[in-house]
Amino acid sequence: MDVTPDDRDLDDGGLELTPRDLERATRRRGSRRWIALGVLVVLVAAIGFVAWQARGATLYYRNADEAVAQRKELGTKRFRLQGVVVGEPQLATGDQPTRFVVAYNGVSVKVRHTGSEPALFKPGLPVVVEGHWNAAGTEFDSTRLLVRHTENYKAKDTDGSYEKEHPDRTVPKDDAS
Repeated sequence: MDVTPDDRDLDDGGLELTPRDLERATRRRGSRRWIALGVLVVLVAAIGFVAWQARGATLYYRNADEAVAQRKELGTKRFRLQGVVVGEPQLATGDQPTRFVVAYNGVSVKVRHTGSEPALFKPGLPVVVEGHWNAAGTEFDSTRLLVRHTENYKAKDTDGSYEKEHPDRTVPKDDAS
């Protein structure tokens, strides 16, 4: 009498009825859960990091005339104020902040700046200051100052001044050889 299993059904594509190792299958399923949980934690951390980095990107900037017109709605919320520096700024000395006036469309705003000033900060230059209206709404309290400059770079003349125009930078088409 032959006691070997009848495997004729397997040759014909039948079902595999051999019992599985239940402990190994459970271990594999548990490790997959830990991997999925780890991927989920990393994904949540990445989304949180991106959201944290983008929090300052939602600060709107207003021209000085718009900021004055919307002073009550803005209250003490942070925003960026844009204008041109008018007059000579009173630079910070000791514990005194830098004070200056910015204007846009004929409307002026007094600025009290407690941060550092960029090297290019001077009268007549467009600036963006970041901060909020003070509690009384009479002055803009700033902690960050950005100077806007043009992309016109000019070479120094021999006397140390800068040229107003540079006719020698390009050669007229007629003179080109």
